[in-house]
Amino acid sequence: MATFEPALFARINKPDSAALKTYQADGGYSRLKEFLSMAPGDVTNIVKDSGLRGRGGAGFPTGLKWTFLPKDHPGPIYLAINADESEPGTFNNRYLMELDPHQLIEGIILACHSIRSQKAYLYLRYEYGTSYRVLDAAIRECRAAGILGTNILGTGVNCD
Repeated sequence: MATFEPALFARINKPDSAALKTYQADGGYSRLKEFLSMAPGDVTNIVKDSGLRGRGGAGFPTGLKWTFLPKDHPGPIYLAINADESEPGTFNNRYLMELDPHQLIEGIILACHSIRSQKAYLYLRYEYGTSYRVLDAAIRECRAAGILGTNILGTGVNCD
């Protein structure tokens, strides 16, 4: 029988898990420049082939969802992330936002590139003040390191 290896929450018990240096020491952002240098459709195909699914109740295939956007859309494209967790007893998004925010940010950057968006908006519940502060600090770290903003890591890709 195969053993279960948690991927999504593998880092949340590490000391200083929310820090950029800790995420990078674990390989975080190490392939970001490579993926941002690819065509958006190629990134989408990698995600489709990976079998990655959404975290909602339907578990919808992520890469497939990304293909629903028209390729010739003339206006801006925005990525909207709903971190509301309004169902009683659901806290998994909050754990990621507070204990591994860079994993979330890297995913947002890749999703934005794949769907050709330069802006992402994250909805947080008012009660998630800690999540807000941790994410804000992580976003500031990324901007200072050239991982978010204009011309990410010299690739010409923008994401804010």
